[in-house]
Amino acid sequence: MKRQNQYIKNHRLSFQIAGIMIIIATVGFTLMYFYQKNLLQREEAKQEITSEEKSEMASHTVEPKNNTVDMEALEKERYEASILENGMDKAGQDVMDQVAQTSAITLHFPEELVWPVDGKVLMNYSMDQTVYFKTLQQYQCNPALIIAAEVNDEVISAAAGKITSIMNDAKTGTTVTMDLGDGYEAVYGQLKEIPVATGEYVAAGQRIGYISEPSKYYSEEGANLYFELRKDKTPVNPQDFLHNPYGLLL
Repeated sequence: MKRQNQYIKNHRLSFQIAGIMIIIATVGFTLMYFYQKNLLQREEAKQEITSEEKSEMASHTVEPKNNTVDMEALEKERYEASILENGMDKAGQDVMDQVAQTSAITLHFPEELVWPVDGKVLMNYSMDQTVYFKTLQQYQCNPALIIAAEVNDEVISAAAGKITSIMNDAKTGTTVTMDLGDGYEAVYGQLKEIPVATGEYVAAGQRIGYISEPSKYYSEEGANLYFELRKDKTPVNPQDFLHNPYGLLL
């Protein structure tokens, strides 16, 4: 009976010890869980602080500058600043004024043309019947006036106009074409030393070149000015518009 009671006591004690150990283990695991969780939170907080510090440092970081001075860029900046401060310089303003004046020009064909060179007419305009060309030794229609001249004689514009082309032609040599307005064009051939440029406006009587040696198509006729007048791209008789048109005819 005593043994049985002792056995029961020992058995109860074992259960009590086991229960205590379970409780201790449970508390231990619980403490360990909260401890690890606390460590994790601290680590995350530390990382957040580090990230914020890095961002703040980056925002205050100044990259080193290149000490090499670009003088051209500096001068450009100074020039642009000067323009902004003082307005366009006089040269630039003059160019703008000239462009404005040029764009406002409206050409009108005059009632009378100026003789482009001093000389007598070697060959008349003739589109209704053929005329004889000495160099070619044949009869052809002639869309222009062939005016006798001396090499290096000055050639002037017969009317105010705009230079539309400057070209070399096998028949008429260096040739200048001008828009005179209202569908009229003037063509000056057998020239050299042209002082004007395509797109330029010239006044009536302004020099547009000098007489050159004649092309091979006019070697027998001698030095001359080829002067053609067109209306809507069709040749017309210049003598209908020149002052004293027949007084210079040979």
